[in-house]
Amino acid sequence: MLDGEGIGLDGDFTAAYLAVQRLAGLAERDPTALAPQTVAALETLLARDAHARQTQARILYRDAASILTRLLANGPGHLARASRSALERALNTPGKPRLAAAEAAGSLPLGLTGPALHFPDPGHPRPVPFARLLGQAEVAPDFRPRTAGRSHIVPTRDPDTLLVVKRLRRGEDPAGLVREAVWMRFCVGLDFPVPCHVPRPLGTEASPLVAVTDAPDLPGQVPDASGLALAYLARREYFAYPNNPPAAGGPNATVFAGAMTRAALLLGWLAGRGILHEAAIPLFHNRVQQDRREDGGVYDWRLPGRLDRWLASSLHPNFGLSGLRDFEHLASLGGRPSRLYRCMGDHFVSLFLVAGSYYRMRDPSLLGRHPDGSPVDARHLFDEDHLTDVVAAMVAAYRTGFVGRAPAEPPFCARSLARRMIEEMGVDRHMTELVRVADQEAMTDAAFADFCVARGMAPETARSLRRGQVDVELVTGPHLGAFNGRTSLPELAECTAAAAAACLVGRYFADRGKN
Repeated sequence: MLDGEGIGLDGDFTAAYLAVQRLAGLAERDPTALAPQTVAALETLLARDAHARQTQARILYRDAASILTRLLANGPGHLARASRSALERALNTPGKPRLAAAEAAGSLPLGLTGPALHFPDPGHPRPVPFARLLGQAEVAPDFRPRTAGRSHIVPTRDPDTLLVVKRLRRGEDPAGLVREAVWMRFCVGLDFPVPCHVPRPLGTEASPLVAVTDAPDLPGQVPDASGLALAYLARREYFAYPNNPPAAGGPNATVFAGAMTRAALLLGWLAGRGILHEAAIPLFHNRVQQDRREDGGVYDWRLPGRLDRWLASSLHPNFGLSGLRDFEHLASLGGRPSRLYRCMGDHFVSLFLVAGSYYRMRDPSLLGRHPDGSPVDARHLFDEDHLTDVVAAMVAAYRTGFVGRAPAEPPFCARSLARRMIEEMGVDRHMTELVRVADQEAMTDAAFADFCVARGMAPETARSLRRGQVDVELVTGPHLGAFNGRTSLPELAECTAAAAAACLVGRYFADRGKN
């Protein structure tokens, strides 16, 4: 049995690297050949972070953490428990050890799959006059409809209930609306751990959509000529967001904290059952390049790139005062276990960003740059103590949902993260993005002008530009980081990694009845 003495983990970088490689091979061949002292040596290697300045330190720490993960999964009970303790200590160590331990823990085999749902073909439902749809929903004769994006929202005779008609956009695949209807029907039967309102679709299981060809116009939207739509009944608070400005009837600090904690619990609870909400908020590195990049510009928090338009992305989250929203974005984990770690991280990033946006929305007009070009400083809008409590409560709630219980503290310093969030989210240092010539060449002249106007450029200025000549700078922020640069808030990803990984480690032990 290898007892950890003289194995080289306390030497220089090269000696430690070679020692870790030897241990990795042994752990794969025969985990029982390692001793608790070996685990302790690996724990010390990670906790000391003595090689932080080495370019390849992340690889060394990742491989060391992978040994602990392998022992946790395949080793005898005493080594598994020791490895769990070592991983959890590494997750509490800022910097490369934390990221490496999180990456290793992200590969733990939990065995989650999620439900297998049947999504019917949208088919060709018979046209339904808009008035008949209103009658079916018992809409009051003197109704006053409003619009939200691509949806008509109509009050019914029940003052707490709304009829929502969510229209298919021109050229859009109707499968998304079908998915939403199917997931609504499925989720109605779930025993959520806290209240979560699920709307009731009006279609049938076999034909979940309706065809409404005479519906009113939708400002700024172009519905599909088929008239296909998802009609459902929802409570009024389904459209109440946790970060609505208090001056506009939004929640106070206490209600906000409760809504965020409940959303975290629900997201974690569903993830723990193999059901992932894949779009808690929209997250991008660069929206402007989403049609030209292989990844569609979608944000990957495991990478160091900047976060595009963090505040705009946070304004209408798919969770609110009634619970979760937009069931179209639910997905069963199925045969994609590697997706779990990243999606859980997406949840934490989304929760942290929406939490930050709540304070900025106390004064929505305080945004961007002053006339002299200096960035707006809105840090005074934040409450550090409150944000610290909200961050800690969300992490605890998510882990409670996913694992079944939570430790007293998150695997990072909540106050340190809150301070860094205030520093970066409270000052609009990064406001611009570039429309590259290559991106312009993919547009028509009219589409290019419309693109620029939609992002704040004066129409006359947009019409005067010659497409495809030079890169064009647009003021679209605030962003977290400069265009094509690194994130200005790397602590967000680091703490996200620790929180997601701690959940996975805790669930792995809980599923196996280990302490």
